[in-house]
Amino acid sequence: MKAAFTICSLNYLSLALTLKQSIQDTNPELPFFIFLADKLTDAVKDDAIIEIEGLQIPEDAFNALINTYNIIEFNTALKPFIMEFLDRKMGFTSMIYLDPDIVVYQHLDTIWNELGDADFILTPHIILPIQDPELDYLTLGTINTGVFNLGFIGVQISESSRKLISWWKKHLLQYGHNNILNGEFYDQKVMNLLPVFSDKTIISRNFGLNVAEWNLHERKLSKSGDTFLVNDTAPLVFFHFSGVKMTSAAANIQNNIQFKRSQSDELTELMSDYISMNLANGYEQLKQVPCHYKLRPNIHRASRLEIYKYKLRSWLKSK
Repeated sequence: MKAAFTICSLNYLSLALTLKQSIQDTNPELPFFIFLADKLTDAVKDDAIIEIEGLQIPEDAFNALINTYNIIEFNTALKPFIMEFLDRKMGFTSMIYLDPDIVVYQHLDTIWNELGDADFILTPHIILPIQDPELDYLTLGTINTGVFNLGFIGVQISESSRKLISWWKKHLLQYGHNNILNGEFYDQKVMNLLPVFSDKTIISRNFGLNVAEWNLHERKLSKSGDTFLVNDTAPLVFFHFSGVKMTSAAANIQNNIQFKRSQSDELTELMSDYISMNLANGYEQLKQVPCHYKLRPNIHRASRLEIYKYKLRSWLKSK
């Protein structure tokens, strides 16, 4: 059985609902779940939503995440816990994770087919060597934050993939911060090692997967009828709207160097539709809702003394 899922807190729920809408339009047969790293309010009703406490994560692990992570770190660190839940509790044998700020434009069969009998499928941030010196920062950024963008990962359940998901889960109990100098970047940086640890990992070079601001320099958008194309041949399977503000397409293009360099009618259309969908799904109201959990705001940018104190207390309690 196959499934797709995303993770968000209430402030990103409009994005997750937009993603859900796109999957229902293109993959109506595919079960899709929104795992909410938050508590539902009476104003929000949707059968796709599962509160994170429904996963029954062990209390010590759950507390470790809450007491050391900020909201983004918390959301991203939940991925392997959810994969285990979908596998062991719900019986899904293949699954795709997508960030909530993604929209799907084609059937996802292309991903399942490329995954084949492998355990994992990943997408690199960039596929081609960068030749323009003005874009060298994209190469350096990829090295610093991770070769693969973990806004997407496909998994097929096997004994070997279960072992690696379990390893990833344990790793993220401590090392899922945005702390590049310490070798951490959310759940993403450590997955540089996945193709080393697993010879059943597919690295997709499909230009139509995970198109985003960081790779628009190598992926020209066009359109044939109602179908968006990348580099005139590859159907756009999904676009990752990371960095897009809910203002206007024109403002986003003007204020983002990558969008500005890649300006086109197709990019404007994609952005305009995305902004409209999010506003219709309650973006303005939901973005204001504080997370139920008392997470650490940007602790990776400040002193890590609180984290060390927490870990020391936890260690002393275990003795």
